[in-house]
Amino acid sequence: MKIVIISDTHGDLSALRRVALIEKDADLWLHAGDVEAPSGDIWPFQAVKGNCDGAFSEYPFRRIFETPFGKLQIEHYPLYSSAMVQALKIDGVRIFVHGHTHVREDETKDGIRIYCPGSLCLPEDNDVGTYLVLNVTDTIVDGVFKEIVQ
Repeated sequence: MKIVIISDTHGDLSALRRVALIEKDADLWLHAGDVEAPSGDIWPFQAVKGNCDGAFSEYPFRRIFETPFGKLQIEHYPLYSSAMVQALKIDGVRIFVHGHTHVREDETKDGIRIYCPGSLCLPEDNDVGTYLVLNVTDTIVDGVFKEIVQ
């Protein structure tokens, strides 16, 4: 399963559309919040609500998807405590994705794969916007960060 994940586009629909064209063979497109655009404008991406998305009531605060590896949960905010990691484990989440920090993340905490794609338009850790492609099987989650030049 190929999953494309972007975050923190802050209204820049041109970058979002370029990623959708580049990764047109994906099985699932996700946006980790701070979209600042209506859901009809970001197809094929499914988004969660970020701190800058108050005007867009259509976005939920979290989404959960089944993958071959197990449950994937996406929210805008990162995990701030080990108690949050334990709550995910209890819920059977195997992959957690967040945005907000504008910094790429790829780590494993207590068996849960944790990712942040960085920011497609306003990166804090790079001069170029980034997004994430996850290739997921029943035994492996392989994350690849990709750059998009503005």
